[in-house]
Amino acid sequence: MERVMRFLCFFSYQLLLFHMLIIGLLAASGEEQSNLYVVYLGDMVNKDSLHLEDDDSMIDQSHIQILASVKLSLRPLSTSDVVENEAKESIHYSYTKSFNAFAAKLSTDEVEKLMEMDQVLSVYQNRYHKLHTTKSWDFIGLPLTAKRNLKVESNIIVGLLDTGITPESESFNDTGFGPPPTKWKGSCKHYANFSGCNNKLIGARYYKLDRTRDSNDILSPVDVEGHGTHTSSTAVGNHIANASLYGLAKGTARGAVPNARVAAYKVCWVGSGCSDVDILAGFNAAIHDGVDVISISIGGANENYSSDSIAIGSFHALK
Repeated sequence: MERVMRFLCFFSYQLLLFHMLIIGLLAASGEEQSNLYVVYLGDMVNKDSLHLEDDDSMIDQSHIQILASVKLSLRPLSTSDVVENEAKESIHYSYTKSFNAFAAKLSTDEVEKLMEMDQVLSVYQNRYHKLHTTKSWDFIGLPLTAKRNLKVESNIIVGLLDTGITPESESFNDTGFGPPPTKWKGSCKHYANFSGCNNKLIGARYYKLDRTRDSNDILSPVDVEGHGTHTSSTAVGNHIANASLYGLAKGTARGAVPNARVAAYKVCWVGSGCSDVDILAGFNAAIHDGVDVISISIGGANENYSSDSIAIGSFHALK
């Protein structure tokens, strides 16, 4: 058992390291959304000091108060009720589960004022990132013949932040799987063109704050592009015999840990790519839902880790 656990820890570390190396090596090329910013306040230590515990609404209110105070400082003749209502309308996401941040539409003056506040670690403009991407597991020394503990593997939940997932794929068939682990706090609702979850694919959500229409995609966890299904099956896909690419490279397609569960968080879209604010929402949900490993194959590293959504999300996930 100890040997199996060491191997699983090694696998989890290697998988995360592999994706983080990709992120680090490939340059950012995303577009910026002009007036949408992420205001990063750090860890949830404030939650404890304010005795908020799990009261997310009070944390939301603290975000509103921070922004309202900035607006009032810039317009001292305005009333507190007016600026508070404006702050509510400006804030589009409050991240409250594991890290303390919010996404809001801000003016240049508001950004400068927020950056002067002691409790604000960074304020950065929302950007759009691009996607990156099977002998892989044989190559790193994880052959089909590797000894495994299926009971331990079935309790591992891998969260994929990507373009969604194809639930009909045989890679995610739940034949032989029992109910999800009791630690799982996530959900899977009914969505357009989405056939639903099972005991293998135990969760699916999507995040798209800008809500812009995309004729080539759909507001649903459904994977239209294919990248998310590919990365999910690479991580946890079932054994699929006689797989090939139009007859080439025939063999058994499989994930690294076929008995693990998967939860899909769609944060990337065919037309626009992957937005900072949506990536952070995916991290926020995955950490709260109780995943054990987060896999993210999204490019666009930022030299400043305190203003990089993937670095911030990864830090709090690891913590």
